[in-house]
Amino acid sequence: MTNGVRASLLIPGLLLSLVSCLLSQPCAAVASDDGLRIVELSGTPYELGRQHGDALREEVRASVAQVLGFFRGYLKVPWAGGLAVNWWLDRAWAQAVPFVPADALEELRGLADGSGVPLRELFRLHAIPDRTYSCSNFAAWGRATAGGRLIHVRNLDWNIGAGIQRFPVVFVVRPSGKRAFVNVGWAGFIGVLTGANDAGLSIGQIGAETVDATFRGEPMVFVMRRVLEEAGTVDEAASLIRQARRTVGVNYVVADARAKRAVAIETTRRHVRVFEADDPGERGVAYARPMADAVFRADTAMDPDIRERQTASGGDPRRAGLEAPSGSAYEVRYLGQAAGLHARFGALDAAAAREIAQAVAPSSNIQSVVFAWPKAWIANANGTTPAAQTTYYHLNVEELFVSPD
Repeated sequence: MTNGVRASLLIPGLLLSLVSCLLSQPCAAVASDDGLRIVELSGTPYELGRQHGDALREEVRASVAQVLGFFRGYLKVPWAGGLAVNWWLDRAWAQAVPFVPADALEELRGLADGSGVPLRELFRLHAIPDRTYSCSNFAAWGRATAGGRLIHVRNLDWNIGAGIQRFPVVFVVRPSGKRAFVNVGWAGFIGVLTGANDAGLSIGQIGAETVDATFRGEPMVFVMRRVLEEAGTVDEAASLIRQARRTVGVNYVVADARAKRAVAIETTRRHVRVFEADDPGERGVAYARPMADAVFRADTAMDPDIRERQTASGGDPRRAGLEAPSGSAYEVRYLGQAAGLHARFGALDAAAAREIAQAVAPSSNIQSVVFAWPKAWIANANGTTPAAQTTYYHLNVEELFVSPD
């Protein structure tokens, strides 16, 4: 890839945006690499947002309109449906906003100015991830993989009907005074659900519904972003997640490609439990499948205190004792990852990792990513075709962190 603005000017609205940002501030660098849109952002929080909005103006508008329009159509009642969804999202954001990092709020303001999308609509978009979705994640290394290389696989399973997969972007973000990171996301969205930073740390998550939840805290997508901006090790990431003012139930997988180590972190509003590979805390759990040099999760918690509070995977907090997990999240995503890793133990490579991702991906799979540092393979859903069943495009993540200056 070359430096400067590196995309075809056929991108809708890009020429106008380019002129605008040249007159006001540094522009985003926009490129296409093996079928993926790459957008490079740098500077202060406001500059990051403004560059994002200027470079992808029409796509940001279309993305926000598409996703919010989908949810507003749920009730199938003219006007009333839109008002109800606005209230639903505004209420969640109003509770969260005192805990949203100031830098994120400033970046959203820049994004609104650059794209022309009302700031309140961007707030609503960023209130959605704490509301609902499910996923799967695994990381393997050492004895589990071919040559000992760390491989981290992340499937994001959401609502494919919402259509956000129509606007995929790989953002290379260089925030002033923070770590550079890659955000595998979408136009108009500044939070992180999948990403890696310049220290070789990668992160993914799984929604894990629990009664121990609130919206009065830092939305999960900004906690994940802070992990990439601030953490250089798995322990630093775990400490940040532990200390965050958390909201809803989330299971995280955080991997360090350079140290060849990963952990699964189970959380609710009040509880956190960090699991290593072959963790003693899993060995006594009948439904767990602990494994050497590998961690993996769907939405089922292995920690008994967290599982007791889960509604995910057939949990019932109203009943005493722990329910055995049920449903596809456990039976397909969790056990499917365990079976795939066991069958390929010692020989797992990027191609085999993709096969596991494909085997556990449901019809709602909108994104599938394989990190095998310094490389990554990224797939996005195409219409209603799940991401893992489409083409995986290749990137060299390490090269993306080389400054264009």
